[in-house]
Amino acid sequence: MEHIDIENKLYQILDGKYYLNHEGQEYISVPNTVSEKNRASILYQEVIDDLKFDSMLSWSDAIIMSEKLGIWTSENEKSLDSLEKMLENLKLEIYLNYFNPVRVKELKKKIKQVKSGINKSQNNKHTLYVNTKEYYASNVKKEFLLGLSICNIHGNKVFTHTNFWISDNSLINAFTRYIDKKYIDPKDIRNISRSEPWRSMWLSQKGNCIGTPSIEWTEEQRLLVSFSRMYDNVYESMECPPDEVIKDDDMLDGWFIQQSREREKKLKEKATNEKFGNFNEKEGQELFIMANSKNDIGQIYNMNDGIGKSIVHGREQILKGSGKEFKHQDLPDVQRDLRMQANREWAEKMRR
Repeated sequence: MEHIDIENKLYQILDGKYYLNHEGQEYISVPNTVSEKNRASILYQEVIDDLKFDSMLSWSDAIIMSEKLGIWTSENEKSLDSLEKMLENLKLEIYLNYFNPVRVKELKKKIKQVKSGINKSQNNKHTLYVNTKEYYASNVKKEFLLGLSICNIHGNKVFTHTNFWISDNSLINAFTRYIDKKYIDPKDIRNISRSEPWRSMWLSQKGNCIGTPSIEWTEEQRLLVSFSRMYDNVYESMECPPDEVIKDDDMLDGWFIQQSREREKKLKEKATNEKFGNFNEKEGQELFIMANSKNDIGQIYNMNDGIGKSIVHGREQILKGSGKEFKHQDLPDVQRDLRMQANREWAEKMRR
């Protein structure tokens, strides 16, 4: 975004209000109060309860019907999970290659394609959502909150929770269209949070920059503060990445992914060592642990790193395919390791 766009959207977020001229009069949509949000939540549940015996689908019904109609199946869900995992791995890879412009360009293209696939899958998954009770109740709640937020130029509420239902909603519809037009994408809010003039404001006053209690913040204001705190954590990290990584959302996501995986690995190693002793102190290449349940099998398997899991999978395929028993020393990976060890010993002997 250009600096002027960043500045304009920043002040829209900080103000939290929308100004609209409708039929010759100016109106303002102000952030909802806690009381209004509570009333809206109660209203949502009342609508859901009223539709309890209605023929309209619930979201859980829509999921079942999507499966039957082939719109969204368990296989589609697995494919979506795979795409999300692929995106995570691509982000990690682009971070690890941030110094290689050619590779970065290739990865950017792949990331764009995977994101597009995820968006299409999510749209397919929610195809029937517009026909559900939850969708209808959410729209009623949204319209109710918007109506209660509208004031005239003198600051007086146009709608109340009592007259909302009998009022002409042309003003609400006009505000809905206007607010949709002024929508700020979370990606832009993330960009704003690390840019000037907001960054200087944030560093000097933190959350007080918004000017209202956090409980009254708009969704855009909450996102702005959340992203700002996120970047604080990045800059304060002992392993703070380079500026070119911080400025690129995908690369920085990759940095977070690497930090998370390293942290999980350390925690897993710590838990394993506490339960079975320090692996580094064990003699031999492998440690065999007896499983007492199916759950234990999964936990023990996940103690392996990527290479270990590959070896386990390879052995399973060999044993299934051959239909016979193998001694440990006859397994292909063990034979390979023995040959490599023999070669190393021979090379060391020749150097002497």
